[in-house]
Amino acid sequence: MTHFGREYPVSEFEIQTFFGDTPKAELSTLLARALQDPVSRNGLDLEQLRQGKFFTWKGKKLVPGVPSYATPRELMRFLLRLEQGRMVDVFSSREFKRLLYMTQRRIRYASSPALANAAVYFKSGSLYKCQPEPDFKCGKYHGNVVNWMNSVAIVETPGHDPPLFYMTVVMSNVLRKNSAVEHQTFATRLHRLIESYHRGGKSGSAPSGSEK
Repeated sequence: MTHFGREYPVSEFEIQTFFGDTPKAELSTLLARALQDPVSRNGLDLEQLRQGKFFTWKGKKLVPGVPSYATPRELMRFLLRLEQGRMVDVFSSREFKRLLYMTQRRIRYASSPALANAAVYFKSGSLYKCQPEPDFKCGKYHGNVVNWMNSVAIVETPGHDPPLFYMTVVMSNVLRKNSAVEHQTFATRLHRLIESYHRGGKSGSAPSGSEK
């Protein structure tokens, strides 16, 4: 789309010719423009949030990329701008949010029983890597080198008294185990904490010792 612009979509023949004849270095440059220019254009910090390559192995083979990274703070800024209607524009922001809500089932953070009656706009991703270790068997989401599990969520409870609306970003690296339960437990505890601040329809002060 970046290359063809307003001529897109083009025929399958043109697509195959484009990928077959374009040098890999040029494809990488186009990929960077497509994925990274919008980040800066929408007011986010590319040094803290960068998608540098395709997700699938076939895409990576087709177009070389660079490492991807993110920080919780910049992901939270992304969610905030989404809520403000500032990711491109109001329409695009709503479409982003709609896609976050359209999931087959709730997993990890979003599976918390405390959120059963809440609307949860949620996305989670993981990356794991293993190395030989005595008495350890590598498996999905059980990495012993890295075992990233990252989640973003917008939680809305319009039926609560008072209604609760908040956003959260969780980035974890719990080695050698699937940390889905840890994310679920954190979601429950955070929700109960926020409820305690607003119990009975009134905003309350933070419990002693919980200011941080």
